[in-house]
Amino acid sequence: MKRSLMKENFRKERFRNERLRGALLTPSAPIFFITAVILLTALAASESFRSPYNLNNVIIQTAALGLVSLGQSFAILAGDVDLCVGGVISIVTVTAALLMKDPPSSIILTAALGLLIGVAVGVVNGVLTSLIRIDAMVTTFASNSVLLGLALWLMESPGGSVPYVWMKLPDAKIGFIPVPLLILAAFAAASWFILDRTAAGFHIRAVGGGEQSAFTSGVNIMKTKIAAHAAGGFFAALAGLYLSARMGSGDALSGVPFSLDSMTAVIAGGTNFSTGVGSVLGTTAAAFLITGLGNIFNHMGVSTYWQYVLKGVLLVIAVTAAALRTRFAERGSGG
Repeated sequence: MKRSLMKENFRKERFRNERLRGALLTPSAPIFFITAVILLTALAASESFRSPYNLNNVIIQTAALGLVSLGQSFAILAGDVDLCVGGVISIVTVTAALLMKDPPSSIILTAALGLLIGVAVGVVNGVLTSLIRIDAMVTTFASNSVLLGLALWLMESPGGSVPYVWMKLPDAKIGFIPVPLLILAAFAAASWFILDRTAAGFHIRAVGGGEQSAFTSGVNIMKTKIAAHAAGGFFAALAGLYLSARMGSGDALSGVPFSLDSMTAVIAGGTNFSTGVGSVLGTTAAAFLITGLGNIFNHMGVSTYWQYVLKGVLLVIAVTAAALRTRFAERGSGG
């Protein structure tokens, strides 16, 4: 009896150790650790950083990047990349500033139009990528140029306005919880459910892991790629609507930084190119890290130009780490 109890305890302990080891070896594990260390260090070292006003500002800033990065996750997990998210954000902020008026019906219709624009752009990118077989990087880069050009044609300099009630969204709270945090958490949870618990998510990951094997398994490559890019366009448009509320106006260049920043967040969060492996939770953590670092640099007086350099370095490090993880995984599996 005693021996069987010892064996049972041993099996339970081994199972717990294996689960812990698996959690530590997941691609997104490093970003959680790095984000926690950097943000906790900043909280302890800087009184201005840990002020309630500044922490709320970090959350408000992160929401936009987090949303567009979730959309970027769909494209990268499907084996592509979406370089036109910045263009979608720009055209949507301009559209909101030009068309959104005080009546609730105007707000709803303009928001719906913005989301429709994002999804439509994503569908076009998906068709060009999957049906005509144009490389996703070329397709989305060209789409980005078209959208930025249209946005600048509509609004040469920042201007226009959105209703005051719309501008209150980023600063709103439910209890003590900022609404932007709730929005980001809700869409992150929805993305996780779609990508990890549905057939559509399985198909996206399968296509990202290898189109030929996915096709052999019965996955519709074209439909899956279109869906992934449509999701990317939807989230970029959502981020654009949110930014219009933050700025209270439109800006044709407002989306420019988000193509690089969203790619950095996705890859740093543990999503690998051409593997179908990745975590939206890691992406969300990376978005907080990128925004938090920018906020910390501002408190330290680091120039905006150097912040771009550091973001580029972070992207290179993230891509290198992803490539090394893939190589070690292939060696470990005997590949």
